[in-house]
Amino acid sequence: MPTSFLEFMELLSYLATVIGIPLAILTFTSQERKERQSEQEEIYDQLMDHYDDIKEKLFEYPELDQHDTTLTDPESARRQRILYEMLISLFERAFILLHGETDPAYRRMWNSWIDYIEYWTSRPNFREALPDMMRGEDPDFTAFIAKLTEMDLKP
Repeated sequence: MPTSFLEFMELLSYLATVIGIPLAILTFTSQERKERQSEQEEIYDQLMDHYDDIKEKLFEYPELDQHDTTLTDPESARRQRILYEMLISLFERAFILLHGETDPAYRRMWNSWIDYIEYWTSRPNFREALPDMMRGEDPDFTAFIAKLTEMDLKP
C-alpha cells in the first residue's frame, strides 16, 4: 500500500500502463476491424447498386433481355450493346476491387460476382460481343474472362 501521495501516483501510472495500453490496442484493433467491414460492405453495396441499375434497364426495355437470338431492330441491338458494355465495366470494377483479396469477406463477395459473370458469359449474344468489348480493358481482367470463357480475347 502506498505510503505517500507520490507513491500513490506512481502506482496509478503503472496501472494505467498495464491496463491502459492493452485496452487502447484492443480498442484500436476493434475500430479498425469495424472500419474494414464497413468498407467491404460499402464496396459490395455500390457494385450491387450498379448491377441493380442494369437489371432495371432490362425491365424498362424487355426486348433487350433477348440474349439467345440476334436482335433485328437496330435501336434494340444498340441498347443491348450498351447494356453489355455497362456489364463489362461493372465486372471489371468488381474484378479489380475483389479478385485476389485474401480476406474471407472479399472472397465471398468475389465468388458471388463470379456467378454473375458466368451467367452473362454463357449468353450467346454477350459471348459474341465479348471479343470487341474486351479491347482496352485491364489485361488481368481480360485474361480472367478469356480463361473463364475459353475464348481467345485480346486486351
